[in-house]
Amino acid sequence: MRPFRSLAFTLLELLAVIAVIGILAAMIFPAVRSARISAHKARTKVQFSQWSAAMEGFRTEYGYYPVLHSSNLVNPPGQTTEPATLHLFHDVLAAKRRDGSALPAYTTGTNAQFPEAQNRKLISFYSFSDADFTNATSPTPYLLHDVFDNTEIAVLVDRNLDGFIKLGSDFTVLPAVSGMTPGAADFPTSGVRAGVIFYAPAPGADAANPEFIFSWK
Repeated sequence: MRPFRSLAFTLLELLAVIAVIGILAAMIFPAVRSARISAHKARTKVQFSQWSAAMEGFRTEYGYYPVLHSSNLVNPPGQTTEPATLHLFHDVLAAKRRDGSALPAYTTGTNAQFPEAQNRKLISFYSFSDADFTNATSPTPYLLHDVFDNTEIAVLVDRNLDGFIKLGSDFTVLPAVSGMTPGAADFPTSGVRAGVIFYAPAPGADAANPEFIFSWK
């Protein structure tokens, strides 16, 4: 008769398998994470492109870009999270409040910057989806955000319609997002050839290592 032979792994073999799995994980996980971040960046740029198209649609209809908050941020400082209240960027482009309710009726006494004064025809240039907003359980619910959940998003437009968005002629300072402001390498002094641009913080960026997601790059 053949001698009995155990089919179980030895401790040495188990340790070898665990070591191989650890090496493979160390190689694969960073690549997967990098691919996920790249995909999210691409999705954020698509989102910015759609918002830009809505802004361009507004300009085509009215002959000028909508006048937004002086902070040049999609969600300006102090923006209320109550969806039934004013959100200038959203309301101008959607022609309604975030909760879907109608804008107040326009009168001769209406503030010229209010959505009902700027978009008097109540044209919906963009239909914001639930994915465009932070969710109800967020510390700052019902604010517009990007794929990385950034709510600090800069928006700049070509105010003088010369084909360039330029510091000095279209705005006085570059808005900071998450405490970071693009430098000359990212935003040239000659300006950016575009009608509308957006930028937001890149994942993992901070004031010591600033990095951005730009709609024009």
